[in-house]
Amino acid sequence: MRLPLLLFFCVQFTMAQNQLRSKLLDSATNAPIEFADVYNYNNYTTTNADGSFLFTSEKDSVFIKYLGYKPIRSTFTALNKQDIIYMVEETYELEPVIVSTKKSIYKNIVDQIESNYALFPYEERFTLRAFLKKNDTVLKLQDLTGKLRRKQLFGTEEQPMPRKNYEVELLNMRKAGLKEEDVEFMLGDFPKILDWFILHAKLKEDKYDIKTGAINDTVNLVEFTVKDSIVNATFSNNKGYLKVNSKNNAMLENYLILERNTAKYEKTWIYKYRTTFMKMHAFYEKASNKKYFLKNAKVEANVEVINTETNKTDIYNCSYIITTQDNFKELNTKRNVSINRDIFKLKYPYNPAFWDGQNELLLTEEMLEFLKTVNADENEYRAVSNLK
Repeated sequence: MRLPLLLFFCVQFTMAQNQLRSKLLDSATNAPIEFADVYNYNNYTTTNADGSFLFTSEKDSVFIKYLGYKPIRSTFTALNKQDIIYMVEETYELEPVIVSTKKSIYKNIVDQIESNYALFPYEERFTLRAFLKKNDTVLKLQDLTGKLRRKQLFGTEEQPMPRKNYEVELLNMRKAGLKEEDVEFMLGDFPKILDWFILHAKLKEDKYDIKTGAINDTVNLVEFTVKDSIVNATFSNNKGYLKVNSKNNAMLENYLILERNTAKYEKTWIYKYRTTFMKMHAFYEKASNKKYFLKNAKVEANVEVINTETNKTDIYNCSYIITTQDNFKELNTKRNVSINRDIFKLKYPYNPAFWDGQNELLLTEEMLEFLKTVNADENEYRAVSNLK
């Protein structure tokens, strides 16, 4: 009896990758929109400071959202020929807040911190970018990715921030820099940088002029500016806004500007320095466990440095960006770097395959121009100029 010959064919199916490279702009002002979410049910990325992004996915759907703007629901097929995508801002009206015996807006937010945010240990994946300029000339650029464990996100009067709040497992790093002649500007360590991302203003009605309005049915806007009398007395100015969930008083977006034109100098060796300006922009999102986490944030600061021997003044501008993913998941974070060391001094092997394949945070045009200078043969930082 002859048995039939069975032929088994192993067929490999490869799903085609859709790719969309574009720039997101405000429809009214043409200003780039940074930190917009570009995603579908399988994949995610975000826009950079130029508004640029690269989004890849096997799915054809594309969703774009940014708080305060009308969301976009589309497809790769519909968008793949658009070099620029415009978002339309939602309209709203602001009204002055009448001070009364009722709880302040800020008090409502503070009262709900424990129920809205994680005051317990949790883990997340992160991408951190540091960018340094001196007198408008770029000096340093660094990207780091890894796992982050926090003991808590915010501090309260009852539960202040722990002294050792962070553990970091570094997984990838790339950096490039130009050497300064006499002095080196330190980028800072992990605890200092991570604390900057959760800076927020205390809205006391006796010090701030406050206006509120509704962006839509679920989001309120609170704008605040230091009263003129306070500015005149202290020569300092704070202003910004909060976007707040109208149902549970959770902060969704926090924008804060600190101006300190008469801040006192600190001194080291022959130099004295002070921070004259800081801007913080943070976005929060709710996870499946009903707790909000820090999704994206950016901090910029201007530092004035004076050489007391030559009286020469230099202005350093440093910016830091963080994006997070896989929040509240069990990641088994194992610390493998010193978090108290300046991040630019950290050593970790460069992995070109990772950086060539990721699209989490594209380099801006200014950064790409800087890298052309760094990679020149005469550059003194050739050994660490591995950023691509």
